[in-house]
Amino acid sequence: MMMICFRNMNGMADIHHTDTPIITEYDQQGFVVDHVRFIGAISVLGVEEYGYAITSVNANAELSADDLHMFSDLAEDPHLLVIGVGESMTHPYYDLRGKLMEIGLKGEILPTSAACRTWNLLLSEGRKVAFLAVPAAKSADHKRQKVNG
Repeated sequence: MMMICFRNMNGMADIHHTDTPIITEYDQQGFVVDHVRFIGAISVLGVEEYGYAITSVNANAELSADDLHMFSDLAEDPHLLVIGVGESMTHPYYDLRGKLMEIGLKGEILPTSAACRTWNLLLSEGRKVAFLAVPAAKSADHKRQKVNG
């Protein structure tokens, strides 16, 4: 399976090919997916012809139900949408849960560190999953966190 990564940096789209979009690192600025650095929030979605598409998401430090719109008209739904909400779970995220129910997706809402580990595990098991996460703010002692999966 091939992956196509789309990221928008200064109006330019970069394309990157790989077999699996493993998240190897994250920090308060963004994510490293298959040795490619993405700044800010990202989504990863299976695209049948291409494998996986990774895109930057224009989201604030906290996700909202509006950020799930890209998952509402999929040709085939993933088994699970893994959602990383930042450093910690600050509230129950009823708006995200309601939107997931509305669009008919099962979702797992987790701190970003746990979401990255869960994504990598489910992907390694061959599950059809999607990912949406904001970077996790870290203290000065933890500028970059490696994902142990």
